[in-house]
Amino acid sequence: MLLNTTIEFRISPEEVKIDPKVIATLMGIEGPIPEPYDEIIEKEVAEVARYEDISGGYTIIDDIMIDIENNFFLASGIQFNPGKQVIMPLKDAEKLAFFICTAGEQVSIRSKELMNSGFMLEGYVADLVGSVLAEEAMNIIHKEMAESLDIQYVKTTNRYSPGYCDWKVNEQHQLFTLFPENFCGVRLNESALMHPVKSISGVIGLGHNVKFYKYVCNACSSVNCIYRNLKYRV
Repeated sequence: MLLNTTIEFRISPEEVKIDPKVIATLMGIEGPIPEPYDEIIEKEVAEVARYEDISGGYTIIDDIMIDIENNFFLASGIQFNPGKQVIMPLKDAEKLAFFICTAGEQVSIRSKELMNSGFMLEGYVADLVGSVLAEEAMNIIHKEMAESLDIQYVKTTNRYSPGYCDWKVNEQHQLFTLFPENFCGVRLNESALMHPVKSISGVIGLGHNVKFYKYVCNACSSVNCIYRNLKYRV
């Protein structure tokens, strides 16, 4: 197996910016955030400053083959079957960047502790903050990758993850073989679920002719994604 470039980041919580309005929108709140939700959201967003186990990274694979007719691709000889919604944006990729990123365990511990203490709303908000935190951390990594490649006139696609856009979550097992064991402290169980829970993984296409689409939710059939009805930025 050829791992061309593997880069790992430790992300300072000060680097991550979470807009309370994003959390409110995910809760179904539009417009000004009413009491007591405003104070609860602000408090849990502020808690991010304590989370010191945010990390992520990517590995770039040169040895790829993308078959748009049969909706699969190969990376270092490993086959992935993500479906048409993922294959089509990747069709012009010259390389593939696979990523793993995690908000760490602290945010999930806080959410569980709040809920176990009877603070269900606060625990739910902390859980949402953890989900957004993982995405925002990956936004930082994705941006750094794009900027480092831009000097070579290489572009990136959007991020695509197993479990979304008809890509079966069990293919995370193949994805994780492209990384050192316990990369960024993230591991899989037999059901291909990640631990820490607030972690994400997936693939990004790289190439001179690939395109990045600002909003892609309307093209996605996933019904369980918390961002399905939110125009979430990358």
